[in-house]
Amino acid sequence: MKLLAILVGADSAPACLDAATVAAASLGGASVEALNVIVDPEHIVASSEEIEFQRLRERDEGTAQARGDAAHAAFVAWNAGAGEGMPRVDWRSIVGTEEAVVTREAATADALIVIARERTMDTADALHAAIFSTDKPALIVPPGWRANGRTRFAHMAVGLSDSDNARHAIEAAAPWLRMAERVTAIRIGAADDPALQLEPLLDSICVRHERHIVPRLDDNLGAQLVAEAKAVGADLLVTGAYRHNQLIEWLLGGTTRHILAAADMPLLMAH
Repeated sequence: MKLLAILVGADSAPACLDAATVAAASLGGASVEALNVIVDPEHIVASSEEIEFQRLRERDEGTAQARGDAAHAAFVAWNAGAGEGMPRVDWRSIVGTEEAVVTREAATADALIVIARERTMDTADALHAAIFSTDKPALIVPPGWRANGRTRFAHMAVGLSDSDNARHAIEAAAPWLRMAERVTAIRIGAADDPALQLEPLLDSICVRHERHIVPRLDDNLGAQLVAEAKAVGADLLVTGAYRHNQLIEWLLGGTTRHILAAADMPLLMAH
């Protein structure tokens, strides 16, 4: 079984690799492929506007090859300090556009795509591809997150919402939920909320859980969900992603966008 870790930059590589190996260790016997996409404007097939935009990046971020070399150096340094007994991690570098390569290579992953969020175009493109163009859940990690000795995600929070995306996320997270020491089901709303009908799904995958129901405080439901997950001491939050079209959420505001903006813990998301 293989997990795919998308390295979008040198700075966030340790966070991505830590999260990927913790997730793989929970599955037992899984391996990790660290994938770095080199978006080289001289060697990609894309529109002239896209190629020109990639060339403009070089002023602030360096050439595509330099960015790739930095990501590989970060991988080598991380690998040198990796603890014994953790899953194997293999390196792979591919020239192409971020979305196209991630979409294609995700088909070879068995369970999960891991991305650490940097404020770069590559991150946005990789994240978009992972959520909208694959059938795999995405583990999205803050760029400064570290495992700090974890060999699994011990306390997982699950955001309950009345949507197919939430159901899909819970089903996708089942292997990790079963391995957690503690699971907390969080619902922001009323005690008779329809979203609580998802609790039997947790029961059906053999997950004992605690219920945490709180009233909604304001319009920023995503930030409140993250705050509640932190308040109960969770180290990972499972939630659906983009109930509405991503453009609509960007224009009008949306829970997923607010979750991503507020999260300083790993998120296991599925569309």
